[in-house]
Amino acid sequence: MYTIAYLEKNGKGFADNCPWIVMPPFETLAGCQQDADKMIRQGYQRVTVFRCSSSLARLLEETTVCWDYIKRNQVRCAGARADLAQASVRLVG
Repeated sequence: MYTIAYLEKNGKGFADNCPWIVMPPFETLAGCQQDADKMIRQGYQRVTVFRCSSSLARLLEETTVCWDYIKRNQVRCAGARADLAQASVRLVG
């Protein structure tokens, strides 16, 4: 399973050091990356695809995770998606 962590267009997250998380998670990486690409084009910040176990998905219904966890479980984009992801990192980095 995969999901997306992100900040709003104005840079706000759920809380300090905690992004918003797209729920429910995606079954396929391709579907998740497609939505992440769309979010980047729409102006959301720090859009990050990461692996999400079914137990974490259940936990995320009640709480959130910090960027440290997301970075450890981040999925690297391939091809054009990597270029788009790098461009967004330069914008918010």
